[in-house]
Amino acid sequence: MQSNAPLTRRTVCALGAATLALGPLAARAQAYPSKPVKVIVTYTPGGANDVTARVYSQLLTERLKQSFVVENRPGASGVPGTLSVAKADPDGYTLLVGAGGTMTINPGLFPKLSYDPVKDFVPVGLAARSPLVLVVPPTMPVKSVAELIAYAKTTPDGLTFASPGAGTPLHLAGELFARQAQIKTLHIPYKGSSPALTDLMAGRVDMMFDVLGSSMAFVKSGKLRALAVSSPQRSSHLPDVPSLQEQGLRDFDVTTWFGFFAPAGTPADVVARLNTELLAAAGTAEAREKLAPLGMEPAGSTPQELRALVRQEQARWKDLIRLASIKVE
Repeated sequence: MQSNAPLTRRTVCALGAATLALGPLAARAQAYPSKPVKVIVTYTPGGANDVTARVYSQLLTERLKQSFVVENRPGASGVPGTLSVAKADPDGYTLLVGAGGTMTINPGLFPKLSYDPVKDFVPVGLAARSPLVLVVPPTMPVKSVAELIAYAKTTPDGLTFASPGAGTPLHLAGELFARQAQIKTLHIPYKGSSPALTDLMAGRVDMMFDVLGSSMAFVKSGKLRALAVSSPQRSSHLPDVPSLQEQGLRDFDVTTWFGFFAPAGTPADVVARLNTELLAAAGTAEAREKLAPLGMEPAGSTPQELRALVRQEQARWKDLIRLASIKVE
C-alpha cells in the first residue's frame, strides 16, 4: 500500500494540473472574439471573393456579437494582401478569405513567392464554391463538347480561348481542357473578364471558361451558348447544362472556391470556434440567397479538408503551369 501512495498522489496532481491548463483554453474560446476581427480580401470590392467575405462577415458578426470587418487589399496577384495576413499576430483577429489563385496557383507561378500557403497559414474552413462554365458565341457551329472537340480537330490552327489574364484560374482551366480533349488552342489573355466576354460575344475568339456569375445572364439571354460546367455535378444555377465529366472528360474537375485562413500559430481552440460558426453560417438561407447571384453555393469543410484541398490543387496547377510553360509578367 505504501509503495502505491506516492503514485496516486502524483496522478491526482497531474490531473489537477491538466484541468487547470485546460481551463484558460476553454475560457479563451468562449471569450473569443473580444474585439473586432479584420477579414482581408486580396481583390477589389464587388467580385465573388469580396461578396463571399462580406456575406460571411455579416453572419459571423451576428452570431458572435462582435464586428468582422472586411478590408480590401488588391493588387499584384493577391500577394501583398496575403502576405500581410501571414505576418499578422496569430490571435484570430486577422483572417484571410483565400481563393484558389492565391493559395494554389501562385506557388506554381512565382518561384520566389513571399509566403507559403501551407506553412504560413492554418485553414479554418471553406465558405463558397462554384463551377466554371465553358461558353462559346452563338455563331459557333457547335452545341456540345463533343462537337466542339470535333470542330477544333478540323480547324488547322485550332481554337482561340479567352481569359482575364495569364495565370488566372480561367486560363488554367482552358489549358487543362485543351490537354484533356487533345486539341490545339491559342490562349488570348485580356485585362479582365469584361473585354474578354465582349470579344467572345462578337465572335472574335472561339471559347472561354468563365465564372458563372458573369456569364449566366448572357447565357440566359442567348448572347452566349453554355456547353458545359467544370464541376463533376451540374450547377443548380444552370441545371440544363451538363458537366464536362458527363460529356466524356472523366477527370475534369475544376471549381472556384473561397475559404477562411488564419496565420500559422493561431490557437486551435479559436480555429475550432471559427470553423463551427462558419459551418453554421453556410447552412443559412441568407448565405444561399446572397451568394446565388454570383453563381456561388455556400460550402463547408473541416480545417483538415481545406488543407488537403490546397495541397492537392497546388500539385495539379504546378504541374500544368510547368507543362504549358505559363509565365506571368
